[in-house]
Formats: sequence, C-alpha cells, structure tokens
Amino acid sequence: MNFSNGLIVPLLTPFNSDFSIDKIAFKSNIARLMNRGVRNFFVLSKFGEQEFLDLEKEKEVIRIAADNIGRKDNFFVGCFSQSTDEMISKIKFAQKYTDNCVINVPYLALTNEVEFVDFFDTIFTKTNANIFLLNDPVIFKRNIPIVGLNRIANWEKFLGVFDFSKNPVYFSAVSDYHQSFSVFQGIEELAVESFNRKCAGLVLAAANVVPEYFLNIKNDFFNSGYNSLIRDELKILTLMKESFADKKIQLYKKILSEEGIMQEYFSKELPALSDSELKIAESFVTKVFS
Repeated sequence: MNFSNGLIVPLLTPFNSDFSIDKIAFKSNIARLMNRGVRNFFVLSKFGEQEFLDLEKEKEVIRIAADNIGRKDNFFVGCFSQSTDEMISKIKFAQKYTDNCVINVPYLALTNEVEFVDFFDTIFTKTNANIFLLNDPVIFKRNIPIVGLNRIANWEKFLGVFDFSKNPVYFSAVSDYHQSFSVFQGIEELAVESFNRKCAGLVLAAANVVPEYFLNIKNDFFNSGYNSLIRDELKILTLMKESFADKKIQLYKKILSEEGIMQEYFSKELPALSDSELKIAESFVTKVFS
C-alpha cells in the first residue's frame, strides 16, 4: 500500500462549549490540511480524545471524517478496547467507511504468546479491514512483544505498526521487519532520526499545526541530510521538548483557536494550561504563523 507523503495526521476532535462535536471546525480543519498537502488522516487516536468519547460520538467522528476525506485507503480509524468482542464490533462499523483500522493488543495477549496469536486469528477471521497496531506502553502498560510481531509479520491483513514507545531501540527492533510490514514513528522528537531506521512514515499530532514541516521531512532527510534537519527541527519542536509533555492536545487546540480554526475546548478530564503555558503558546503562534 502506498501512503501519500509518508505522513498520517491524527486529527484533533473539535468540541463546542457543551462538548458536542464541532462539525464545522472538524470539516474545516480537514479541508485546511488537505489544502496544505496532507492526504492521510487518523481519527479516534489519543489526540482525538477517543478515550473520553462514548460510542455514538465515536461513530459521529467516523462519519464526519469519511464524508470529508472521501477515500477509504488513506483514512485510518482507531478501534481500541481491552475486550476483543467490543473491538470487533468497532472494526465492523469502521470498515464500512475505511480500509484501515488501528487497534491495540489487549493486555492478556501482550503477556501470553498463545493468547497473542489467538487474538489476531480471531480479529482476522471476523473482520475485513487492514490492521495496523498502535504501540503505546504508557496507555497499554507494555510494548507489543517483538516475538509476537514475528509470529504475525507475514499475515496478509497486518500492514503496520504505529509506534509511540519513545524508545529508539524498540523502534529499531520493529523496523527490522520493514520488508514484511510498515513501521511509523509517532513521536515528534524522534521523527528525524527515525529515517535512519527504515521508517515508513510519521503519525504526528503536531502536523495539525505545522503540516508542511512534516510533509517534507522524509525528502529533506535524503536531500539535505541529518544535521540540516536537526537544526530545522529545533525551530519547530523546541516548545514541545521543553514544555507541554502531557498537554499536547490542549496546546494544539490553543494554537489552532488563536488562528480561528477551532475552539479550544477539550475533555474535562484533561488539565487546563497554566497562565505561563498559555503565554508560551501565544508566543509560539506569533513565531510560527507570523
């Protein structure tokens, strides 16, 4: 499968003040990103606040995105659960709108090789979508075991891993399978060096704000070299490295609200930006968009 540009953008979910989905902002952000060259979109990721949405809102997000993206092959839908049955139900709904579902491995399957293989046998038997795995040891308690990936590496509908481990050694080990499935980097701070490790592309929420930088990063890596890109990276990512480690959703929504793209409302379960963080975000808007 050929992914345009090597960049997949995990879309933010815009809210109104009553925490209903802001459909107009959602559609506008997709159109804005498309106009800037983005072709691949991922909904219901952690950056889309999936864990705080009920099932009906998840379905609403899928429908809105599908209507505005217009193609099934470059649209990725998160179908996350610790219950295999619930995950299958989510995949069956999502595959009406997309070719690609992104799933987690339930904890029991992460800790037992037999359960791991049985889980995937069930998923591939009962669903039709292409499957990508989300590796995030913070959310799901541990990395997807390499030995498990080895067992399913050549299964037809298993197409890739989105890695959010923040661990270059783990990323490199997964990338050893690049001839069997694609590996995508999910951490902005590791984006540049990932192309030294057979990276197929990037899954970066910061691309909601500055898509142009990440759209060009792969070509620039091969044309300009590692050192040149590291210098450019500092301009864009210094803010993310120094602050906002656990508040990136709030940061990105604040920045986009300053640009009139969406309102800055986020799930009540997330902490608000402090006054000092708000000033830094506003300063970032001035530097990047001026």
